[in-house]
Amino acid sequence: MNKIPKFKKDLQNSGSAISIGIDKVGIIGVDKKVEIVQENKRYSFYPKISALISLPPNQRGIHMSRSSETIEEVINESVYKPASRIEIVSDRIARKLFKEHPYTTKIEVKLEGKIIIQLKENNHRVIQKSYDVSSIVYGNRTELGELEFDYFIGAKAMGMSCCPCAIDLSKEYAESVMKNREDLTISNEDIKTLLNILPFSSHNQRSLGSITVQIKDINQQQIDVLDIIDVIEESMSGRIQSVLKRPEEAQLVRTAHLNPLFAEDIVRGMAKNFYAKGFPDLGEGKIIFQVESFESIHPYNVYCELKMNYSELVKMMT
Repeated sequence: MNKIPKFKKDLQNSGSAISIGIDKVGIIGVDKKVEIVQENKRYSFYPKISALISLPPNQRGIHMSRSSETIEEVINESVYKPASRIEIVSDRIARKLFKEHPYTTKIEVKLEGKIIIQLKENNHRVIQKSYDVSSIVYGNRTELGELEFDYFIGAKAMGMSCCPCAIDLSKEYAESVMKNREDLTISNEDIKTLLNILPFSSHNQRSLGSITVQIKDINQQQIDVLDIIDVIEESMSGRIQSVLKRPEEAQLVRTAHLNPLFAEDIVRGMAKNFYAKGFPDLGEGKIIFQVESFESIHPYNVYCELKMNYSELVKMMT
């Protein structure tokens, strides 16, 4: 039986022929499954994981196996030591990367993928829903050897939006018809009442909302991605649903048309609802609110973005 040879020379630690530092090098696209366990809920997370580090000018390469082993160890550890939030998993990987790569000064860890959760839809049927979520950690090792981290968590969710302009046009058309029909005699007061109680059509579309939040301290500033998802969905004209019986479909369409919103309205609504949710004080942490509306009557989509520090949001809302 042939023995595996032991290699004495560490090529990664040898000097580089070209003395230029590298910003990011590592592994990307590692598929894993992580169970997130909290006191009253549990959900599965299926991320693609990236682990990247910086490389000094005088070193030829990184020890790539250390990065892959780090991911495997942290994921396996999560089986018997589950995390309550996805950013905790990212943090564990980031800190272990610094330990395994003492020569690096910067790291970047990304977990991006879908979570699968079970919930009650319309308060009676239990379904599974998937959402895209992400957790990104940027780490820095100072000259004194201290570790500093910036965390970003984000989530995306679909909702239904209705155009306010089209509803107003429908109302104007209906008003014109009622006033100009010779076979109808309706007072202006009755016309006004009818316009307020009758449903009017609009073009509606699915809109993809997204919120990304910067966190400095994951122990003190705890934010659940499921709460972020709830903020997005409640900021839409209506919550889209997997299964709809006829009465439920009628109710959803009616409700959404009573709350018509532009994309601009949605991102502002997300900011307002984010503040109202009562999240921990994020200080100068950045928040990005985004929405993409998949237009039903145009050959293009509509995009809107709002970016601010949490402290700025607080000032606007108080």
